[in-house]
Amino acid sequence: MILILYDLIRIIRRIVPHGVLAIAVEDVLYWAGTALLIFQLLYRENDGAVRGYALFAIAAGMFLYHQTISNRIVEYTSGILNWFLGFFLKPVRFLYRKVVQVLKVAVRFYKKKLKKRLKEFIIILFS
Repeated sequence: MILILYDLIRIIRRIVPHGVLAIAVEDVLYWAGTALLIFQLLYRENDGAVRGYALFAIAAGMFLYHQTISNRIVEYTSGILNWFLGFFLKPVRFLYRKVVQVLKVAVRFYKKKLKKRLKEFIIILFS
């Protein structure tokens, strides 16, 4: 379960690009939370005694999961989600570009008119 949760974080990172600082903060929060959960589990199940075989079982399970299916799950899930989002966001991107083009033309048009009116105002003001 620990690495499945981390795989969800890795999938989100592939869908929404993160900076180095954001990744570092996410990792620190994730591993601190994981440490607390493992401590709570060991405290509850082993009466507070940290047993080597329990830590070995956790590490071995994480290693096996990571070596077998973790990368495939992250790759396929993020690929499907990226395709899905790309498919549905393509019309939104198209409309966004068209709106930006219209706004640029409108700004240029009104900027010229405003400049002309401002010049006329200044001439009238100082004449």
